[in-house]
Amino acid sequence: MVGVSLNLKLYAVKKGNQKLNNCIQLVVVDLDKGKRYPLNFVCVLPRYLRLLERRSSNFAKIFGEKSLYVAKKLLVEARHRENDPEIQRVINKRMKDIDSKQDA
Repeated sequence: MVGVSLNLKLYAVKKGNQKLNNCIQLVVVDLDKGKRYPLNFVCVLPRYLRLLERRSSNFAKIFGEKSLYVAKKLLVEARHRENDPEIQRVINKRMKDIDSKQDA
């Protein structure tokens, strides 16, 4: 599991038809590795909540038991700085999924 010394941030990558939410990928970057993507790439934030918890995803392998906590923290930070409405929808949906899991 990765230590807390990383300077993590979510970075949104739009691919292809930008009108579709499934063409927006949220990636985790470490700003201490470099200022420009993809040099600072760490891993992809899984699209589905169950992949956040499974050890088969790179995100879960890196962050272990803290995966949901780290994902939520990154999403909250990204929501505050993101202006693009399509990316906002993707972020809000993922936060809603995590919140529903934590409430259960």
